[in-house]
Amino acid sequence: MKKPLPPIFWPGLLALVLVKLALHLYTNTLWGFHRDEFLYLSLGHHLDWGYWSNPPLIGWVSALLQATLGESLFAIRLFPMLVSCGLLALVVLMARELGAGRYGQFLAGAAMLLTPANLRPGMLFQPVMPDIFFWALLAYLVVRYINTEQQRYILFFGLVFGLSFLNKYSTGFALIGMAAALLLSPYRRMLWSRPAALAALAALVLILPNLIWQYQYGFPVVAHMQELAENQLVNVQVKDFFTSQLFMNLPVTMVWVAGVIWLFQPENRRYRVLGWYFLLVFALLLFLRGKPYYTLGLYPPLIAAGAVWWENTLRRVWLRIALPLAIFLLLLPALPLGLPVLPLPQMLQYCTFLIEKIGFDGPMRWEDGRIHPLPQDYSDMLGWEELGELAVKACRAAEGESIFLYAENYGEAGAVDHYGKGKGIPPVVSFSDSYRLWLPEATSATTLVYINDDLGEDIARLFEDIQLIGAITNPHAREQGTSVFLCRQPRRPFGLFWKERVAEVRGE
Repeated sequence: MKKPLPPIFWPGLLALVLVKLALHLYTNTLWGFHRDEFLYLSLGHHLDWGYWSNPPLIGWVSALLQATLGESLFAIRLFPMLVSCGLLALVVLMARELGAGRYGQFLAGAAMLLTPANLRPGMLFQPVMPDIFFWALLAYLVVRYINTEQQRYILFFGLVFGLSFLNKYSTGFALIGMAAALLLSPYRRMLWSRPAALAALAALVLILPNLIWQYQYGFPVVAHMQELAENQLVNVQVKDFFTSQLFMNLPVTMVWVAGVIWLFQPENRRYRVLGWYFLLVFALLLFLRGKPYYTLGLYPPLIAAGAVWWENTLRRVWLRIALPLAIFLLLLPALPLGLPVLPLPQMLQYCTFLIEKIGFDGPMRWEDGRIHPLPQDYSDMLGWEELGELAVKACRAAEGESIFLYAENYGEAGAVDHYGKGKGIPPVVSFSDSYRLWLPEATSATTLVYINDDLGEDIARLFEDIQLIGAITNPHAREQGTSVFLCRQPRRPFGLFWKERVAEVRGE
């Protein structure tokens, strides 16, 4: 008979959650909106069963937040903060399921609090934080099934997978890895059981509307993945992949590595499925050259298992105090990379020190493969309000004219939509990402407000009167130099030009 689970260490759990809340409440508004956050804000204004590059869940959440709390930076970032706190609690519960007592539960929660992998994702309004949470919840349900053999947890697995799929398609890697790991375990029989069939049916019911949407739109996710592979994943190097794994969880390496060891010990063979799950999905993502952060959902079960290992290993009180303290001290020098706790000037000095004195440039290597003064995510939080003000200025200069407002990428489009709201400007049009789903078929506009890093030959030839309104001047913004042009007096009807461009893009 399996011995009863230890009681939940509520004081420790609540203390850790409160510390995490305080940390995020301080940092959430220290920097501006991130490029991707503008895209997800825009999805909330176009509710649907799918979008160009991601499933619909983030759009639904966006609409709910904007309808209830508003569109402020503070309000929008409450969601990832709360999900991040939920992940911390979930890992504590998972450690308890694996046999952790008070110390093991506290160590698991402290490790999730202090790992960079749960810091910046817990600040940004993106599908990343819910994705990590759902992967951890799937692992937790497997542990619950192993401990209880209650078939309801198989059904819960199907429901959670369906929700996770509606958040991020990459959860398919988790399903493939868990199925393969179960095949290597004594629990393989559950894969072809009646509850598993019901779980698959429940998941299918949840995701079917999105699959139908994908079919109706010609599976845009395939085009998105091809573009991603050509423009970004091609720059992912094996060395950088492993380096990023080390950095993302550097302070808690001693915990998650201990978790791998614990899962493969003979006396813990019943939980070995989690160890195989980690190794198989890790190898798959490495082979497919996935982005390093795709693995983030694999570490919570390892941290939970590692906390059990350390609790069983450390007997002296001072050692038990020293371990979380060591984790904190390891995090402290790297904390500004995990969470933007420093204002811009201090952050620049910090990154310069890492590059020039330490020789550590990994976090400052962008998707283009080059080294920059700031991490890409940080530069993606600069310059947007300036761009919005320039777009409003351009539209006011053309007040009374029929204006067509175009931006080259979704960050620019979303920023102008956000900062121009209520200021009398038209909706922004773009061929980028989900904005291409909302393209107007025709326009009678005669004046174009054009947002791009350069004018482009086609626009220069089309208009006789072109005025540069301004450009983003922040030298540290990724969008530095992005300009706003006011274009008048088309040499041929702009509506005809637009119709040709739409046909060209949709033909591609």
